[in-house]
Amino acid sequence: MDIRVARTDRAIEKAFMELRAKNPLEKIKIKDLCALACINKSTFYAHYEDIYALANGLENKLIASILSSVSEKLGAERPLDRTAELTQGLFRAFVQNQKAVNILFSGSRQGVFANSIEQGLRKRIAEQDPTFAADPRRGIVLSFCVQGCFYAFANNSGRMDEGKLVSLLAEIAQAAQRNGL
Repeated sequence: MDIRVARTDRAIEKAFMELRAKNPLEKIKIKDLCALACINKSTFYAHYEDIYALANGLENKLIASILSSVSEKLGAERPLDRTAELTQGLFRAFVQNQKAVNILFSGSRQGVFANSIEQGLRKRIAEQDPTFAADPRRGIVLSFCVQGCFYAFANNSGRMDEGKLVSLLAEIAQAAQRNGL
């Protein structure tokens, strides 16, 4: 990629995140973003169709990064055989990307984040293990791990020691695995 294009992308993304931290997506104006990024409108439109395409691209980039991080930690093994590690990896990835998660998936978008993470993991697990899709219990365990982990992250992060919270999530995930599989 051309260094100028990459620099422009970073400027657009940075300006968007700054504006999105203060405003709902619907209130962000292209002219304000362009002024903050020090670009003109034609440059913006050369990179993105509209503000929603930019938001969607950044959301997808964040979700892919989190899924990649979790997948790297778990390796090629069956992640639902290691629910404690899966849950711990998810929570740590959420914490590591907390600012971006809170900005991009605030308000009504919060549920979209957890569901996108879950769908991404479902797809990766099914690719590794074709028997996964046929076993509803394992799907429920995955849902519990992802949604429960995100709920704990969204509602308890900062209220409880992170190490203790991660350990508690791992214990709950292991119990779900023992009873669900």
